[in-house]
Amino acid sequence: MILPTSYFPNVEFFYYLYKDNHILIGTNELFPKQTYRNRCTILNANGKQDLTVPVERDSKTLTSVARISYAEDWQKNHLRSIESAYRRSPFYDYYFEQIENILCKKHDLLVDLNFELIQFFVEKIGLSCELELSYEAELRNEMLNFINPKLPTRFVAANYMQTFSDRFEFENNLSVLDLLFNEGPNSISILQESSLSE
Repeated sequence: MILPTSYFPNVEFFYYLYKDNHILIGTNELFPKQTYRNRCTILNANGKQDLTVPVERDSKTLTSVARISYAEDWQKNHLRSIESAYRRSPFYDYYFEQIENILCKKHDLLVDLNFELIQFFVEKIGLSCELELSYEAELRNEMLNFINPKLPTRFVAANYMQTFSDRFEFENNLSVLDLLFNEGPNSISILQESSLSE
């Protein structure tokens, strides 16, 4: 299967990694705006919040060479938002420092940051899929908008206890950060129990 690159991918992304033994992360495309390639959605005390990595790009920039902009201190802002949202979650202390270390490396290319994050979550969740970052594999038309924040999803996550479940109903398809901080080693069981609606 070929999936688009994604920043702190949502639970649906990892559901496909759980289902397939070999995944190509395709980057041979014009970089599309307003997708999960450079943003994720977490849940804080006020509801859903998007975190976006600023990217230097123009209309002809390929995803494979999209450079991260460090004109603003977005890493500090993202880490502060993640801490605020999840510091009370059961497994926050187990994983936050490692995530902080990855974000603070100042990767040049977005795809490199995303790939390191995806590998981290694959390892911590305990998935056995083989991942490959591909600069040649082209995303087919039906995959260009795959896991798109603007489109409805068929993915239905198995319910798990979320940090602010006393305030909000279960949010179906947040960033994998939400799953790992709340479920830790049990995250793979949530993926096993999740499904695609008809």
